[in-house]
Amino acid sequence: MTAASDTAFDALWDYNDPAASEARFLDVRQTLGAPEDHARLMELDTQIVRAQGLQGRFADALAMLEMIEGGLRPDEARAAIRYQLEFGRVLRSSGSPEAARLFFERAQALAEAAGEDRFAVDARHMVALVEPDPGRRVSLMLDDLEFAADSSDLDACKWRGTLWNNIGMAFHEMGDLDNALEAFETAAGCWEEDDPNLVLAAQWMVAWTLRLQGRLADALATQEVLERTHQAAGTPGGYVQEELGELHLALATGPDAEDHRRLARGHFARAHGLLLEELAGDPHRLARMKRLAEGGEDA
Repeated sequence: MTAASDTAFDALWDYNDPAASEARFLDVRQTLGAPEDHARLMELDTQIVRAQGLQGRFADALAMLEMIEGGLRPDEARAAIRYQLEFGRVLRSSGSPEAARLFFERAQALAEAAGEDRFAVDARHMVALVEPDPGRRVSLMLDDLEFAADSSDLDACKWRGTLWNNIGMAFHEMGDLDNALEAFETAAGCWEEDDPNLVLAAQWMVAWTLRLQGRLADALATQEVLERTHQAAGTPGGYVQEELGELHLALATGPDAEDHRRLARGHFARAHGLLLEELAGDPHRLARMKRLAEGGEDA
């Protein structure tokens, strides 16, 4: 397998703010009018599609995909790979995972044939994500880890943390919390090497699993560290607040029960405020936070 070259506009991505990312892509698009820019323009358009999909603007994304399909040329392998990938992601996000699988499989085949390993790993991991059986999903992702390890493409190798995180989620789905915890801890170690910005997410996953295992003191200690980290960085940390609420709710027994209930109410109130927009599509979760913040009973 060979190493793929990087694409400069990938650095414009902020996956936490797809609208701002789309605006940056559109600015770059205005500079790509020369005939020799065609392949780059097609590739850039696939990222506009992705940004639109992440915003839930599926009609816009599908319209742009149709435009890309009409403009793709036979020698534009990378643009073709990313077209297949992003078409699959739009289908999956809009509720058609089975239809998405074909596009991910096409992207995988094209990427492996072209030696574009980072896109091959991306496509392979998407094939695994649309697999409904979690045990089969784990097997596919373990194969993906081997593929990435065999690659000379450093960007392909950097998929290790994501793959281990997804393996942890599959084990969670199977109710295997011990293996889930081990997978999340491995993901944290990978991200420390490859993408330090994702380490906080991995630590949250570890603490979440510890809570579900009943290891409340360990989970609380980790979430409190994450809370201080978010406070120091000036970042929201809404999911940390939600988990702290869950932990104090679980600890509300014995002589300190009222103190824990009071702390839980505060954390749920902060979580509700911070996650109102992000969880707009999950009104039951938001309603539960609000109810618990006001001292109501858990349903």
